Amino acid sequence: MGFPMVNFDRFLFAFTIASHILLVSVSIGIALLLSACEFLAARYRDPYYRGLARKLTRPFVVSFGVGTASGIVMAVELVNLFPTFMQLVSMTGVIAIFYVEIFAFFIETIFLVVYVYFGHTFQGRYTRWALSVPIAVGTLLSAVLITMVNAWMNTPNGFDLAVFTATGKVTGVNPWAPFLTASTGYEVMHVVSVVPLTGMMLLGGYFAYRYSRSTNASERMLFLKGLRVATGVGLVLVVLAILAGMLEIENLNKYQPLKYAAIELNLNPGSNLPETLFGYLSGQTIVGGLQIPGLQGFLAHGATVPGLSQYPRSEWPPLIIHDTFDAMVLGGVLLGLFLIAFAASWATGRKPFEHRRWVYGFALFAMVTAVIMELGWMTDELGRQPWIVYNVMTVNAAANYSSALLYPGLIIIAFYIALVPTTFYFMLRVFNGRSVDIDLEGPGAGEKDGNY
Repeated sequence: MGFPMVNFDRFLFAFTIASHILLVSVSIGIALLLSACEFLAARYRDPYYRGLARKLTRPFVVSFGVGTASGIVMAVELVNLFPTFMQLVSMTGVIAIFYVEIFAFFIETIFLVVYVYFGHTFQGRYTRWALSVPIAVGTLLSAVLITMVNAWMNTPNGFDLAVFTATGKVTGVNPWAPFLTASTGYEVMHVVSVVPLTGMMLLGGYFAYRYSRSTNASERMLFLKGLRVATGVGLVLVVLAILAGMLEIENLNKYQPLKYAAIELNLNPGSNLPETLFGYLSGQTIVGGLQIPGLQGFLAHGATVPGLSQYPRSEWPPLIIHDTFDAMVLGGVLLGLFLIAFAASWATGRKPFEHRRWVYGFALFAMVTAVIMELGWMTDELGRQPWIVYNVMTVNAAANYSSALLYPGLIIIAFYIALVPTTFYFMLRVFNGRSVDIDLEGPGAGEKDGNY
């Protein structure tokens, strides 16, 4: 029963984090858009941006509550599913990252309460925007700090790795080192672009849909302004995401060569290898897919890249990461082209939001962005297998083999299957629960009683 339980541990945590990150991406997207709307409302004295901020506040509170509970589930799962890993974390400086993450949560919580319930008591044109900034920063900082933990798992430091590998003892601890590993900067850059981008695209897709369906002039103007901000921010983030991805691949070549070889499906090392799009490895032959001669060598600046044959097959990660990576890149390129075309059409006065094909396209690419984000996490986490901490601790060594975790785990899976769509449905209900005209009226009784 031991080995199947390890697989179940992997699946349960993967399913939990995949569900959690969908909720988090929308939460971060709302927080950033909310703060942007508060600034624009104050800067231009625009009631539509202020009204949109009011409408966004209500679903953000829902996402904050559900996301917080989901984060607690993940923390409990780490302790229960991978106790040996958490023991290593508690004996190294990585535990400090978790404590700082709690501090980021405190910032977000405190300012959210003040913003929602007591924002009207403060004077000043930019006061509400100032109160919204720590909320957005705290929300994004939580994601950054968890990414730092993941970066440490990919490129561990902060203690004597050789001594631990040989004896299992943790020595030479540097409590600050895990905050900046060889891959931290690249992973953080990727996360702070892709995760908010997903939230922005989902929000923008909904705004585009509502704009095309509405006959109320005030509603149409409010959703148009929201779509403008989401598109502009989305364009910046997609460029940043592509740049971050390119830098991260270069970093993999240096610090995680086996993962790089699996992603590129390189059987043998070389300096002028083709770029293989999709396909799979059968024996010593790549079957299917498309090969572009010399492209991988060009992207690697002519450097010698690693091959799978340099490593024992028992250490190979699942080669499905080659396809998940290619699908992620293809989706990202198409998304970028769509946003550029959408923005160009808008800039030339063609009003793409008036045409159904553009609206449906935006809604489609909103879903594509969510898939891209999930594929990216799959590529990263599966690519580190069989290690939970790269070249230090395997998942098998870290996992809990108790079959007692099976039924609670199945309940958690069933719970998330119901929770995620229900949460999004309820967020839409509270977003639309009050008419646009009321939200455009300005400060009043609705704000004073906390129902901002």
